[in-house]
Amino acid sequence: MNLRELSELLQLSQTTVSRALNGFPEVSEETRSRVRAAADMHGYRPSAAARRLATGQSGTLGLVFPRERNMLGDLIFTEFLGCCVEQASDLGYDVTLAMARGAQTEEAVYRRAVRSARVDGMILSSPLLEDPRIDLLRSLNMPFILHGRTRISSPHATLDIDNRGAFLQATRLLLDLGHRSIALINGDPAFNYAHDRELGYRDALATMGIAALPALISGNMMTERHGEDEAARMLALPSSERPTAFLCSSIAQAMGVTRAITRAGLVIGRDISLIAHDDRIADLRAESFDTPLTTTQSSIGAAGKRVVEMLIHMLRHPNEALPQEVWPVDLVVRASTGPAPTV
Repeated sequence: MNLRELSELLQLSQTTVSRALNGFPEVSEETRSRVRAAADMHGYRPSAAARRLATGQSGTLGLVFPRERNMLGDLIFTEFLGCCVEQASDLGYDVTLAMARGAQTEEAVYRRAVRSARVDGMILSSPLLEDPRIDLLRSLNMPFILHGRTRISSPHATLDIDNRGAFLQATRLLLDLGHRSIALINGDPAFNYAHDRELGYRDALATMGIAALPALISGNMMTERHGEDEAARMLALPSSERPTAFLCSSIAQAMGVTRAITRAGLVIGRDISLIAHDDRIADLRAESFDTPLTTTQSSIGAAGKRVVEMLIHMLRHPNEALPQEVWPVDLVVRASTGPAPTV
């Protein structure tokens, strides 16, 4: 069945049927329910061309990622992306991906998407402290939502977690356990999430009058290799500087730190403590470690679903205020944290 036939069956205009299927607010809930029921009964699926004719929208959301970071090999990003696609599909939208090679190519990708009208809105992931994509998309009148925050003050829609508060809370736990030499293995500080996590770590140390030591702070890739290499380096420091606890920005980093600690002949939870941020990825469970990990915890998959919900709501209600959400982060205490060892 096509749109014309479904419209004739329901004795409604094609525009009304299309808008009902796409959740536009000017169609009553009673009409939307009747149209959806008829579409399900007769197996109708709207085509992109029909949707564009009736609503002026393509029914597609866009996401651009840089080739240099190989984000499709990043479990955190792929979990986020998978949940974006799932939620978009449930709401009648598609998600299209594009790869950019460098900043100039990325700008060209966004401009091409706007010119071709292939997407209705953009999802921006992993924002920088000063992210040029925001002013670019605003100048192009392309709706977008940012997964994260930046230091840019111009209005834009965002969904983020309280990274600063999470790492403040985690560092305080270690301080309360008597630790005074705490290492931070972080992501790249050019990204806002990593910057905020370091601020939370420094805030907690400052409350105890403890200076953050550069030798105990590392910001780079969110990988096992980075965690293992940096933990090995820090554990080789003189005893007066050596950390008694590690705070990691990802479960992958914590896996590498665990190997370095084990190789040094230390026992996690007794000789040294370990906390990581847990994005609740199915294949990397903090509670499944040999010594279950204490974590700051927030689901990256739930964030992907919510980002899509918020962006689609913006598209359907363009006159409403731009949404901004900051989610609190749970601290889950397990066996990997214990009192600081006595000298």
